[in-house]
Amino acid sequence: MTDVYLAIDTAANRQAALKLVPHDEDPNTRLIVEAERRGAAIQKELQGIDPRVVEIYDYGDLDGYFFVAMQYVEGRNLADVLHKESIIDPNRAAVIALEICEQLVKFHNRESAVVHGDIKPSNIHLGPNDTVRLLDFGIAKTLRANCDATAHLFGSPGYCAPERLLNSQVDQQSDLWAVGATLYEMVAGQPPYRAEDTRRLERLIRSKRPPRALPASCPHALRAIIGKALASDPSRRYASAGEFQFDLQAFLEQRPVLAEMAARPWAANATIEAARACLRQATKTLRRVRRAAMTAQAVAWFGVGMTLSMGVMLAWHSWHTRAAAHTTAARPAPPMPSAPRSPDAELPDLYASEAGRIIEAYRAGSDPELADFDWSKAEVYFSRAVALGDSAASTKGELALAKGYATLERIGDGQYSGMAKVQAMVAARADFTEAAQQMPRDADPHLALARLDVYAFHDLEKALVEFAAARSLGAVLGPRELEQQADAWRIRAESEAAAKPQLARRDAQIAQTQYQKIRGFGQVDAHLNELTHLHYGAGRKPAKGRRSWR
Repeated sequence: MTDVYLAIDTAANRQAALKLVPHDEDPNTRLIVEAERRGAAIQKELQGIDPRVVEIYDYGDLDGYFFVAMQYVEGRNLADVLHKESIIDPNRAAVIALEICEQLVKFHNRESAVVHGDIKPSNIHLGPNDTVRLLDFGIAKTLRANCDATAHLFGSPGYCAPERLLNSQVDQQSDLWAVGATLYEMVAGQPPYRAEDTRRLERLIRSKRPPRALPASCPHALRAIIGKALASDPSRRYASAGEFQFDLQAFLEQRPVLAEMAARPWAANATIEAARACLRQATKTLRRVRRAAMTAQAVAWFGVGMTLSMGVMLAWHSWHTRAAAHTTAARPAPPMPSAPRSPDAELPDLYASEAGRIIEAYRAGSDPELADFDWSKAEVYFSRAVALGDSAASTKGELALAKGYATLERIGDGQYSGMAKVQAMVAARADFTEAAQQMPRDADPHLALARLDVYAFHDLEKALVEFAAARSLGAVLGPRELEQQADAWRIRAESEAAAKPQLARRDAQIAQTQYQKIRGFGQVDAHLNELTHLHYGAGRKPAKGRRSWR
């Protein structure tokens, strides 16, 4: 319905995504402009409650167009990913759907709930680290507090729930159905419903026929989740985005999912019906027979049938109990309570667990680039976990650690300058120090402080003390940390080159020795070349080394 361009904002010197809708007297165009204007206002408001929402810089009318200027974010939309990869790994697909649900929890649970109204692969943006953003709020609607649904004239039929196609009404369930359809498409490689044209597609969905079977590669638990999300009867679907999110997290953690348990109830009613069928058959036999012998035979047959039916019922119940006990014993998960915890009670754990994966990914690897990890997301998630009641010292410590790294990432992106940059560096040190206090047995805060001392404060001695503290707590220094140590010696050598040439030569030699151990890693080879051409002696300017914040 609109054109979107990659543009340069010359006033702010930044890239921007520029959406343009030409003004026209055509009624449909006027509706589109109205929807886009409302969507831009909603999106601007939502950005304040979830940083994943693309920022709106400005919108309005100019030169015969309605325009929306917004943040440009690197990455691809999910439709492009599916076009290239066809099928997405079930775990990755569940993570993407989980992040969408996390955002919908915030949008749906406001006093004036917001429904997106057009969730589909082309409106889902994946960043470099699979950071998930919902795009295009052009047809989003705000539900009044006393209103359960609102009219919607736009939308993508293949991702519309049956009741929406019948009455054009959208509510929170409309978004959840669309998430289910998108999750189906990720694991199956095609949408749940396909037809030759739009009219037949809508008729197929309205018929409430179940979609085609998912491929065998889809795990049973995820199959149950998708089946529940796309149930024809709204009362059998997930009641909220939080409930949908709860099951996706359970699947990722290999815990029983509510959808799977609901799909496998004890079929006592079916067994009783079988017994009643036996009774009806025996009654017919009794009516047909005339002789006493035949009557006795029918009574005996009825008794045998009832006995067998009750035996089957009891045996099935006993097997189901043993199977459930075996499954619980086989899985290294805590015992399930008699009644599952509400999704809201699980949310702090979900947020902390998801954010913890970012810290674990950084800890387990050697990638030196902070920008390759979504520290802002970790900060938001840990903050949310604490706000929802997670008071563990480890969570508060990891929150402080994520805040510090997010600050360093913003410094590296050039978001601070002058005194603001100095203040940001001091704030990062305070966060890392708090992390060390909250987690006295954890090496991560000390490695963070060492990084800060190397690249922010250029304090070799303090950096070496922090590296030693990290090792004493069990840290094994990898090539990332070894490069940081060598960088500290090199930076000091460069600062000493003019005034203290002898000390500079000694420090440069130490840096070269350490760099030699990890040749080919990061910026090591470039720094070795810099040290080779470094000049020492009064009156000569030191080489300008790279002091990357990364």
